[in-house]
Amino acid sequence: MLPRMIIDADICIKLGGSEKYHFLEQIIPLLADEVYMHSHAFSEVMMPSSATKQLKSLVEQKKIIIVNETVLSPQERAIYDMSFAKLEQVMINPRCSNKNRGEVCSLAYAKAKGIPVFATDEMDLQTIIDAQLNSGIEDIRCLRIADIVKMAHEGSIFLKRSEAKALWVISGKGKDLFDKSIWPCE
Repeated sequence: MLPRMIIDADICIKLGGSEKYHFLEQIIPLLADEVYMHSHAFSEVMMPSSATKQLKSLVEQKKIIIVNETVLSPQERAIYDMSFAKLEQVMINPRCSNKNRGEVCSLAYAKAKGIPVFATDEMDLQTIIDAQLNSGIEDIRCLRIADIVKMAHEGSIFLKRSEAKALWVISGKGKDLFDKSIWPCE
């Protein structure tokens, strides 16, 4: 289990995308002792209703803590602002200023507070984080759905193969890839 992580809206939407399987409520508490979500990313989870219900339940149970930059110390706020500015240059299009804002706010907060893991399913985000934020000191790494399934396969978290496969498919990923490469039948 990780000590701390911050989560993105997209992973909540994907994990919470099923009325039948409550993967968001089931898996997030297994991943880290402390789980944070930036208020901007939280506001981005508007559908499906199963995801919003599970997310609100986790917040009510205090298994996810909603955060924002207004409570940062002056030193942390300086790191947040610098990190936000660096990410904003490469991730936010001025003509569509809300696109990627949740990720930028979350990552800037993670950098300011030394949170080492960002749970997201954005494909190319790690390269941006490496180029813009990571310097070898308190680096941030992405935790994606493939990583969660790998953790289950290795036994780091408890999730049966059938559940992991359902999670994989609900997240919009291919069944064949799961069976052939991700978690082959043994």
